[in-house]
Amino acid sequence: MWRPEVHELFSRQHGVVSLSQLRTVGVSERSIRRMISRSEVQILLPGVFRSAAWPTSREQLMHAACLRNPRVAVGFTTAGQIHGLRKMTDPRVHVLVPHGSSPELEGVIVHRCRRIDDDDLVVGADGLQITSVARTLFDVGGVIGYHRVSSALENALDKGVVSLAEIAGTTARLYHRRRPGSREIRAVLSQRGEWEAAVQSDLELRVLEAIRGGGIRAPILQHEMECPDGRMVRLDFAWLTERVALEVDHSFWHAGSAESRKDKSRDRQLALMGWLTVRLTEDDVRDGLTKVIGELRGILETRTS
Repeated sequence: MWRPEVHELFSRQHGVVSLSQLRTVGVSERSIRRMISRSEVQILLPGVFRSAAWPTSREQLMHAACLRNPRVAVGFTTAGQIHGLRKMTDPRVHVLVPHGSSPELEGVIVHRCRRIDDDDLVVGADGLQITSVARTLFDVGGVIGYHRVSSALENALDKGVVSLAEIAGTTARLYHRRRPGSREIRAVLSQRGEWEAAVQSDLELRVLEAIRGGGIRAPILQHEMECPDGRMVRLDFAWLTERVALEVDHSFWHAGSAESRKDKSRDRQLALMGWLTVRLTEDDVRDGLTKVIGELRGILETRTS
């Protein structure tokens, strides 16, 4: 029967502990050898042990890799999932390790980097070391590509878990033309104004990219206004001079009759202030935005003439 402090260690770390942790709670080398000989624990990595009573899990693999080396951190899409970012669907476990460190473990994808600074690492709620949101966004572009990391960045900004200044600072500190992720995050930042509010959905991001590519003057994002009836509304895209609002209607939120009535009521309130509301559906976005962008350009030109 293990002592309570040993059992607590295994429980907190999903069935794995390090040799140094066992020594810290007073477990002798002889006791460790006895645990191994009785098949109570298995050597998972040098200096890392797994309890035979615990099933293998993603969380266990994460803890084991981090226990092997204090500079190892859960990273890339796995860290993105822990941070709650969208577009992080890879089920594999990814870790970021310094060069010269090799926590080779079945089921774990190892990424090596010569530069891992203290600012790049944070400790999660369960004591697991993970890459910061800014570092995660920097690294992950090399795995998921430009469009997905752009979506994840907007999601992170909208959730308030990172600032644009933090992302830009991390990019400036780590950028190297041959470092994975550098090209993608730099391209995303170069397309984005510092003053812009966060885009709240993938559909809105696709529309914004089409607006930029169509040569239309940049709109204000997530512009808040007070209607004549006193309600506060937020416009997805707003051109203040022309008083044109572009709204992207998501089927999940706008499909019901109640939501449709609310949208129409809001449009009437905006019309009282001289605003024209243009609405796009998911089908408009999926079917291609070339025609829509042409129509939008014509509307803006008409409103300024």
